[in-house]
Amino acid sequence: MVDKQYTANRLAVVIRDEFNTIAWMTSALVFFALLLSYGRIELALITFIPMAISWVWILGIMGLFGIPFNIVNIILSTFIFGLGDDYSIFTMDGLLQEYKTGSQHLPSFKSSIFFSAITTILGLGVLIFAEHPSLKSIALIAVIGILCVVITSQVLIPFLFNFLITNRVNKNKRPPWTLWSWSKSMFSFVYFAFGALVLTVIGTILIRLNPFNKEKGKKIYHWLLSKCTWSVLHVMGNTKKVTINEHKEDFKKPAVIISNHQSFLDILMSTSMHPNVVLLTNQWVYNSPVFGQVVKMADYYPVAEGAEEGIDHLRDRAAHGYSIVVYPEGTRSQDNHIKRFHKGAFYLAQELNLDIIPAIIHGTAYCMSKGDFLLKDGSMTMKILPRIKAGDTSWGEGYAARTKSISKYFKAEYGKLAAAIETPAYYREQLIYQYIYKGPVLEWYMRIKTRMERNYEDFHRMLPERGDIMDIGCGYGFMSYMLHFLAPERNILGVDYDEEKIAVAQHCYIRNGQVQFRAADITQSDLPEKDAFVLLDVLHYLQPEQQASLVRRCMDKLRPGGVIIIRDGDADLKQKHRGTKLTELFSTKLLGFNKTAAHPLSFFSSATLRQTVESHGGTVERIDQTKFTSNVVFIIRNA
Repeated sequence: MVDKQYTANRLAVVIRDEFNTIAWMTSALVFFALLLSYGRIELALITFIPMAISWVWILGIMGLFGIPFNIVNIILSTFIFGLGDDYSIFTMDGLLQEYKTGSQHLPSFKSSIFFSAITTILGLGVLIFAEHPSLKSIALIAVIGILCVVITSQVLIPFLFNFLITNRVNKNKRPPWTLWSWSKSMFSFVYFAFGALVLTVIGTILIRLNPFNKEKGKKIYHWLLSKCTWSVLHVMGNTKKVTINEHKEDFKKPAVIISNHQSFLDILMSTSMHPNVVLLTNQWVYNSPVFGQVVKMADYYPVAEGAEEGIDHLRDRAAHGYSIVVYPEGTRSQDNHIKRFHKGAFYLAQELNLDIIPAIIHGTAYCMSKGDFLLKDGSMTMKILPRIKAGDTSWGEGYAARTKSISKYFKAEYGKLAAAIETPAYYREQLIYQYIYKGPVLEWYMRIKTRMERNYEDFHRMLPERGDIMDIGCGYGFMSYMLHFLAPERNILGVDYDEEKIAVAQHCYIRNGQVQFRAADITQSDLPEKDAFVLLDVLHYLQPEQQASLVRRCMDKLRPGGVIIIRDGDADLKQKHRGTKLTELFSTKLLGFNKTAAHPLSFFSSATLRQTVESHGGTVERIDQTKFTSNVVFIIRNA
């Protein structure tokens, strides 16, 4: 004989005992599915954490109201958890579509979620009127659970997504947070704060409590401060630090060191430069709760009190062998452009009869922008220029004249340094930030595509650095943005047949009035006059007569001295052409990145293109640098 009651009770006990294990396994599987779908752990966490919170809420409310956790409620809770998964995924998909293309699908998703929640609550909540306690508990669990999952999916997920991603991008034009960037930033800040705390303790002992030689204690303290800031810069493993000191400046003779100011990191760069330096700081740095005591014990001077008031203090520091670091701009610039130099630094140099050492800082504005906590990958460079002697009148008579001439010299040298550093590889991470959180396939396509194109360095060299450029077949805008990064005076118009690609390109946060995108059929659209036209891997999507027509139209609209850049498969290269056809098979048929019309692809020969151009009064230069494909670059100019 089988005791049915005993069997049912035993089954309930077994399920209750194994519920935690089942819940953990289910949660792990759901998180893995989210990670696989979104391709980024940040999106998986933003979606999953509210689910977990809703589950905790449900269990807590059940305990608060004394609702028994029996087999029926376990099954119902699992059902509600599944609904919460759906609601969270729908909400995240709506947020991602809006972030990717600007399309407003989220309101319709929210409406669907609310209707689903209401109908579920009404369908199960009616059991509250039942006499049987088990049925009442089902109703309570349904109402409580559905309310919890709706609140978390409709409130917590948008809050986290907007806080970490959308608000930074839309309001501040800053890169979105990633888990890796947040971890690096937090580690660096904690390391810096700990170092400041240790220096505060050491400084108190060496300087404030030292009854003997305080000046020697200050020398030791400055040495420790310099080494500490050096270690803070180098513990940031994601940034590269470079010091250029071609004239072997040793700072043994005190001077006024002038630097541009772009970021809080400039202070670390300046203090790590040499132990025997004191800085002119603003009130925020001087009164900081984290490192305020450090700068006070290091004899840094708050510039808000006026340089004239600090002459005696600074003269004393210079007499003890300290150089004075001044940021003549007065405050950090919002970008990498150097603002007007104030005269205070040059007045100090004149009054104290000190040389001036220009020290250019580059890259800190990007690595940690003004007012931002995010530490981005990049390189930080300090270039120390030759000393300008105190009595050198070639820079002008008096500090006012020297301010103008040295400022002009400083900005010119900064421009040379920036031109040498800001290569396409330098801007690669900035380009990547435009396309993260826009789908794993698009992000990795962008990474692979730009690396294969060498970040479009060759095309940057071929094109003018100022003027109007039309990128025909721009796709998602990878090259358009890179060309703009490298030469901000370029006005770029990207055109593509695929409206979705244009929507993605148009919705990148870095876009400004100099980079525009338009969806159009180039065979039917009028071309504006431009200084350059670029057609990369475009012509083979057109038929031969359309190819010739488009080339002639571009030549007709090309301004004097302009250039047309065409890259496409050369059908004359029989062996290499197989590789080109294979890549097109992947991009059009398998991955679906490129749309094709009803007609098949049509590759032209270099002889055909040359005949078309020369018959229209132009010249063609052919560049073949490929190894595995037939993609050849043609440079066309009007004769």
